[in-house]
Amino acid sequence: MIYELHPAEGYRLIKHLLEGCENAVVIYGVLEGNNLGKVYVDDPKEPKAAFIWAQNEMYYLIGGPSEAFYTKLERFIIEHVKPEAIGIGEDYFNLELITDEPSDALVERIFGNRLSRGERVPFSYQKEDFLALEALPVLPDGYELLSIDRNAMERDAEKKIEQEILKFWGTLEAFLAKGIGFCMFKENEVIGTCLSVYVSGSEYEIGINTYEASHRGKGLATAMAAAFIHQCIRTGGTPHWTTESFRKDSIAIARKLGFKQRPNYPVYFLAFENFKQ
Repeated sequence: MIYELHPAEGYRLIKHLLEGCENAVVIYGVLEGNNLGKVYVDDPKEPKAAFIWAQNEMYYLIGGPSEAFYTKLERFIIEHVKPEAIGIGEDYFNLELITDEPSDALVERIFGNRLSRGERVPFSYQKEDFLALEALPVLPDGYELLSIDRNAMERDAEKKIEQEILKFWGTLEAFLAKGIGFCMFKENEVIGTCLSVYVSGSEYEIGINTYEASHRGKGLATAMAAAFIHQCIRTGGTPHWTTESFRKDSIAIARKLGFKQRPNYPVYFLAFENFKQ
């Protein structure tokens, strides 16, 4: 069977499965109830395996082995997760594994549908390297960098900031209480956002977007991210940066801001529309 747990209950029951993953901000953001997500387990009292859905970010398979859980997981995803995910605008199933079993073999065993294999690129924050940077880009004329607060949201007639926040947070109030964010305006149009998409304690996972290609390549994303990091420094927080290997701009910005690139690790993905019974 597959059982859904309330995140707070999941935090208590599956914490032992996450030993060594204390910096998994996205997972803990769900378990601590800060961010949107769901927790499923093989046993509601003594789980050996868990499947976590961090909405609009990632799916995680944790622990095991639990063959009864594994054999039901794909059908559960197709029948229950897929319709809900599509309903909130998720196009892709993106899966990371935190297990003792080799990931490729486990994915092949669990899924009849063939998942593609990609690579995630993690970085570690290097405060001193960031502070040692000699210069950050100067904003081009006409652009304005603002902290995300109620005033910025009221100015945003198209509600881009609100829409971005509510992909990951249950309410705007929850984000304003625990999150960090910056946005870029040109006149009264929001050009980009950089915000904490997942938060665990004082750990902040960065999500950054410049919405139109015509505004890219001008240092806007770097400026937003630098402001985000400065805010983390002021409040004693730690920024986290993870991206995909094909996102060359994101990798370049992280390096530019003093983050240290760590070894890549696998991620498995398939468009939900291609998930067949």
